[in-house]
Parts: sequence; structure tokens; C-alpha cells
Amino acid sequence: AEPAPHSSSAAPPLVRKTLFLVRHGEAVHNIEEAKAKSRAASEASSEGHSPSSNAFKERLEAARRSVLQNGQLLDAELSADGKLQALRAKMEIESLTALGNTGLPWPTAVLTSPLQRTLQTTALIFPGHPGVHIRECLRERRTGLPCDERQPALQIRSRPSFAFMSSFNLVALDATGASSAEDEIGHIDELEDRAAVRRRTTQLVDLLRDFQEDAAICVVTHKGFLRELERGPLGRTEATEFGNCEVRVYEVAITESGKFTSELLYSAFEQ
Repeated sequence: AEPAPHSSSAAPPLVRKTLFLVRHGEAVHNIEEAKAKSRAASEASSEGHSPSSNAFKERLEAARRSVLQNGQLLDAELSADGKLQALRAKMEIESLTALGNTGLPWPTAVLTSPLQRTLQTTALIFPGHPGVHIRECLRERRTGLPCDERQPALQIRSRPSFAFMSSFNLVALDATGASSAEDEIGHIDELEDRAAVRRRTTQLVDLLRDFQEDAAICVVTHKGFLRELERGPLGRTEATEFGNCEVRVYEVAITESGKFTSELLYSAFEQ
């Protein structure tokens, strides 16, 4: 892939990283919304609506949102298939970083969203990794739906499978009395549209600066965040959406002038 045309500056890079991007595995709410959309599609078709019609699309979206209002889907966990997907992603990353293969460096820092599905994915791909950090700004878009709301930081911290992850930032955030912060994702009562998520992805640049000693970093997050990250800061405006536990790898650089450049190094599906 060609480098993203974000900067023609000849200034030397201030920060250069190998950036692994991973979407979480399939979660239980993904299964429920797929079932709801399938039922709605059958009903809409039986009523004579074409799949390309607005009526058909609106019926599917209404069905999807209706099933996701279920409070039992709060901070939805991985499905059985989602856990298997995470284990396959683990093997994929191990293969990519194996000596004699692509020569990609092993991620010495892992940044993950605080939602349960991303934490579980991280725990399966990087069990016991000493450099895992939970960061609020990597969460899914705030939709107001239960599946996209996380548990309190202390509850996350008490889970044995997540105990090895650094949750200091998250605990400090909750100590302010809110599950978000002005410098992270905005006011707690604010719902986000895609433009808001696009703005939030730029905070990853600051995170990369913070981890100066780590030449390779893995980010485990969500489809919506990854879409806006690739089509925004990474400069790949036509990038397809990530599948569950899909892995893509970039080389990124941040210059002294603050310009951000990227080059896609690996994707099993993207060219």
C-alpha cells in the first residue's frame, strides 16, 4: 500500500511506530442484532420492499436498535465463537512477529478499550502481557445502548482475567464521578455521531507519543473507532470495515511539526 498522503514535510519523524490494530471478537449482542435484522429482512421482503429501498433499510435499523435496548446486553461479553476468533488472532500475530517471517516487531505495549468484549479479546491474545493499558478514549461510539456502556473501573479491576492490565487511568477517571472526561471523550451525557468519534481518534496520536520506549504497539478496539481512525488520521478514506478479530498493521510516524503519516504493512484482506 502507498503511504497515506497526509504530509509532504521533510522534517524527520519525532515518533515512529509499528501499529497493530485489532477489532474485538464476536460478542453476544452481535448475534442478537444479526438475528433481529434477518427477521426484519424476511418481513420487509414479504411485504414487497426491495433491499435497496429506504423502507427496507429503516426496518432493519429499527429491528437492530430495538433488540440492542435489552438491558441484559449491558457491556456485552464475547460469544463462544468470539473467543475462538481471539485465539486465532493470537496465532496470527505470533506468526507475523516470528523470526524469519515478516520481521514485524512484537507489540511491547497494548492499548485496549474498557468494554468487556475488548478486554476479553486482549486477555486471550496477550495473556499476562506486562504492558497492557486500558484507555477510555478507545471505547466504542457512545450510542446510549446498553451494549456500548462499560462497567465501573473498580469492577473491571476486580476481575481475575483482567487483573494484569493497567487500569490506573480508568480508576482515576471514575473517581471524578463520571465515566468519561473532558479531555477523553466529552461530557458523560453526550451521545456521539461518527464525526465525534473521528475527532476522538486523533487522541491516539497523543497516546503514541506517551509510549516513547515502545517501537510496536497494539490497539484493541471497536469497528466504529477503527473505521474513523483509518478513514481519518491514517488517511485511508476507502478502507473497509474490520471484521471480528481482524488484524491490520501500519507503520506510522509523527513529525516535529505534528504531521501524521501512515503506511499499511499487513492485512489479510486489504490491499
